[in-house]
Amino acid sequence: MDSTSIAEIQEETTLTKIRTTLNEQKIKLWEPPYYDKDKKSPDESKVHELAVILKTELDMPIPHLIQGLLMLQQNALEKLAARKRFDETGVLYLRLRCARGLKTRMRMVEINSAESGANLVNKIGGLVDRNPAMLRLISGGKVIQEEKSLKEQGIRTSSTVMVVQISSQESVQVIAEQRRLLEQTKKDAGRLGGKDAKKDDFYLQVADQSGKALELPVEERRALIIAMSLHEKGRAALVKGDYPLALVLFLEAETEFSACRSDLVEQVDNFAILNLDIAWCYLMLQNVSELPNAANRLEVCERKFKESYGTNLERLQTIKGSTGQEAALLMRLHLLQGIVAFHLGREKESKLLLKKTKIESELLEVNEQLLLQIVDMGYSVKEARLGLRSAKGDITEAVDHINRRREEKEEIKRKEKEERELEKKRDRLGKCADGSWVNVGYHNTLTRMGFTEKVAAAALKQANNSLNLAVQLLQEEPDLIELAAKECDGSVLDEDIVKLVSLGYSPEMSRIALENEGTVELAAESLLENQGVVTPSEDSGEKKGKKRRKEEKKDQEAYDRIKEGISREEEDHLDMDLKLEKEYLENYLKLLEK
Repeated sequence: MDSTSIAEIQEETTLTKIRTTLNEQKIKLWEPPYYDKDKKSPDESKVHELAVILKTELDMPIPHLIQGLLMLQQNALEKLAARKRFDETGVLYLRLRCARGLKTRMRMVEINSAESGANLVNKIGGLVDRNPAMLRLISGGKVIQEEKSLKEQGIRTSSTVMVVQISSQESVQVIAEQRRLLEQTKKDAGRLGGKDAKKDDFYLQVADQSGKALELPVEERRALIIAMSLHEKGRAALVKGDYPLALVLFLEAETEFSACRSDLVEQVDNFAILNLDIAWCYLMLQNVSELPNAANRLEVCERKFKESYGTNLERLQTIKGSTGQEAALLMRLHLLQGIVAFHLGREKESKLLLKKTKIESELLEVNEQLLLQIVDMGYSVKEARLGLRSAKGDITEAVDHINRRREEKEEIKRKEKEERELEKKRDRLGKCADGSWVNVGYHNTLTRMGFTEKVAAAALKQANNSLNLAVQLLQEEPDLIELAAKECDGSVLDEDIVKLVSLGYSPEMSRIALENEGTVELAAESLLENQGVVTPSEDSGEKKGKKRRKEEKKDQEAYDRIKEGISREEEDHLDMDLKLEKEYLENYLKLLEK
């Protein structure tokens, strides 16, 4: 932090301390005896008397107290005047706070609440001398949407609007790409979130702390995946140091999480980490005024961490066999809690939290020599750092931990691949006459005996999965089984028909649409376009193949866009060198000493 930032922090902290004390004692500076309504000016003698009274309690110099009291009084009077003008005219008076790299002489902006967010962006763009397309506005922890009116978004007069610059690039093309990023990410995540990891090649899924997929209904999984994908995109921006873009993506992710069921969000720790990431972005952008509002976010984060990891990380030890990686997250949490307490004027609490953070940072310190030794063995820096923290600095245990984690990940991947291939084959084989799925094991037995896949499947369907009866049918009535195999060739799945019937279409039309189009999504589109009535296509087999390949190509393109810039390693967010954390820790400890 530079000297300007430290001065701003000290001023904000002084005001917060005074404001907290005034609120506790229910002192209203905008009313008599501290304000003379007839003269419309402060009663300086009464303000001085109040400063003398507060001096003992707050341990501040009287001149500082008087200056702080007058500033708070002026702010309160401006808010009251703004509310009155809003009631009369509908005009909002918004306070501006610019992130690093942006400056304006104007600290307030006026705009009618009926106007759109885009109009506000354009107005502020002129004030900060930037292309409005490069700016994002944040108020009340939410990104102001350009297409909606300020009234619709609940923007109140006297609210603080944080102005961030999404990109430092001058290229309009790059800016347009960034504006498209959000909606494209939502669209791609929604598409892939509906895919089945057991059947499809390109998919997104939700996993627990050990990396195993959670079984969730399709719509709920899709909603959660959109939120988590935006969060991951934000993390990628965070790694690059693009804090404005990261914050915008994090806040959009929070909006998507809020659309998910609360008990669904509780199953994963992503929402807790998201709140931590948002608070960290506010600190990185040196937006001091937002830090006190981060207290609620950090409370949510701490509660969820305790539920997921245990009060002393005991649940995490049981699940993963170590706690070193997540301990770094807790260190960042405690640091932010200490900083927030400092800005709220709770110095004793802040000092305790920051001292705790200092101890944690020392325990998480990684010996550079040991790290380089492990890297020389062929492991990555990330693996080496996480391994040493898990093993508390023991190089042998660290290497064992790395190898064990590699084996666990490979085992999970192997099992998922096997399950996916099994599900694909099961779907391809279809169901028996009694509605049960064809037994894949029996089918493999018949193919090993020399029967073709289609003939073996037809026999098992006729025999309702009785292997002995299937063999008997193949030996005694081979022509009938051969005919049944041909009839089954190209047939659609009963479960796909059920999906379309549930949308209100007839079973017959659903079957024809599936035969024509090849997928449930395309069949539903065709039925919708033709009011539920479709006719068989002569080239349905060839057409189906082309459409399926087209859909698979779209899936791959969506998957490639989603994963761009995102690490495929689920523990990357735990790999923190903690240099920035230590820098802020030292700065705030010095501020406490002052």
